[in-house]
Amino acid sequence: MTSVALLGSRPLSRACLKALHESDDINVKAIVTYPPDHKGWWEGSLYDLATDLGYPIVDESDLYNYKIDYLISTLYFNILEEDLINHAEDGGLNLHQAELPRYRGSNTFSHAIMNARKDDYWKYGTTLHFMTKNVDKGDIIGRKFVDITKEDTAYTLYQKIEQASIELFKNTIPDIVSGEIHNMRTPQTEYEGKKYFYNKDSLDDKKEIPSEKFCNPDTQTEVYDKVRALDFPPFEPAYTLVGENKVYLTKLAYQEILN
Repeated sequence: MTSVALLGSRPLSRACLKALHESDDINVKAIVTYPPDHKGWWEGSLYDLATDLGYPIVDESDLYNYKIDYLISTLYFNILEEDLINHAEDGGLNLHQAELPRYRGSNTFSHAIMNARKDDYWKYGTTLHFMTKNVDKGDIIGRKFVDITKEDTAYTLYQKIEQASIELFKNTIPDIVSGEIHNMRTPQTEYEGKKYFYNKDSLDDKKEIPSEKFCNPDTQTEVYDKVRALDFPPFEPAYTLVGENKVYLTKLAYQEILN
């Protein structure tokens, strides 16, 4: 029996917990997540699901009291101490909803759409990898890809990769149980191609679009891609200023303007 502790949030973590719960070869020892009054933009709570399934919900520091084979992180945004990662006998695993080593950091859905045309790179990935003290730098276990289309918004791309992430995680559970994932490790240095890192504030200076760009045929495609890339409700989308007022630009609104 393989023992794990799951750290996470959002619907992806709920799906991963269900997959772990349904495995006869996995023993979930503890859950670390945000409190029930946490104000997230998503629906559903890992806290509530863990409670319904009877798993203890603990603080990070409490994990030292558990003998566990793996820490598993799925959209858990605290940076874990190296000692805690090493406390797990077989290591820590992170399900990163972006292609490593191409995209590290935050806001990767938006940047992938804005980069797609100039890089001629029309795919987006999700990655299961080992955790190290350096965030998003550990050996890769597996990746799964979806296409970026010219109609995708950041939100539709998020929806597609969430499903791909669940499939990748479920498909890898037998390898976690058998220990085969240690033979699947590939250092990120072995992957070629462009590599990007984005901070949490990397979109803050990209949301305002000057109105003159709408009428310029040379910039309309760039504007369209940026509008799609920032279309992720309930977050503030792209906008243009009319006087001192913001006029928000979703993909649908921008298409109506052009028509």
